[in-house]
Amino acid sequence: QVETVSVMLASRAIESADIVVLVVDASVGVTDQDAAIAGEADKAGRGIIIAANKWDLMKDRGSEFVKEFDEELRRQLKFLDYAPVLHISAATGERTPKLLEMIDRVAASRSKRVTTGELNAFVKKVTDAHPPASPGRSHVRVLYAAQTSVEPPTFVFFTNVATTFHFSYERFLVNQIREEYGFLGSPIRLHVRKRRREDRG
Repeated sequence: QVETVSVMLASRAIESADIVVLVVDASVGVTDQDAAIAGEADKAGRGIIIAANKWDLMKDRGSEFVKEFDEELRRQLKFLDYAPVLHISAATGERTPKLLEMIDRVAASRSKRVTTGELNAFVKKVTDAHPPASPGRSHVRVLYAAQTSVEPPTFVFFTNVATTFHFSYERFLVNQIREEYGFLGSPIRLHVRKRRREDRG
């Protein structure tokens, strides 16, 4: 019951937040409660930073432990692969200034806009090399794209026919956008629409 109430309170806090700092107990690892809160933050489109707290108790375990800890954390929160991870100690204050710096970086990143011209040159290069699958008789072509909003960064891909992208292709496009433009700590939203007559130009 306590965990249920904690998740509920966290969900309310997420609604009014811009950036969510997911605090994970480094001595315990990621719990189901952590994953539930992380899922809520991702679904809400908030900027997310993962803070592994109590790192003062862990740092003497060596570099191999750090690698294993981060790999396991990424495995358990694989849908947050875009979120930076910081090792901090609230008790000693170790690396807590880095957390404030990271909040500023994520806030700036999720507010970033890509110009339409720059975006379309990039999208053409990517989709020419790796075109979307065509589930029907019509060959699906991406005609152009636009960033329609920020916080979170949202992109619309206009195609020649009404369709949706396969999950794996949508994931590929999101990864390509992130690799090119960053958007550190922020989910990216992607929508697909058929180009209408009034959309031309």
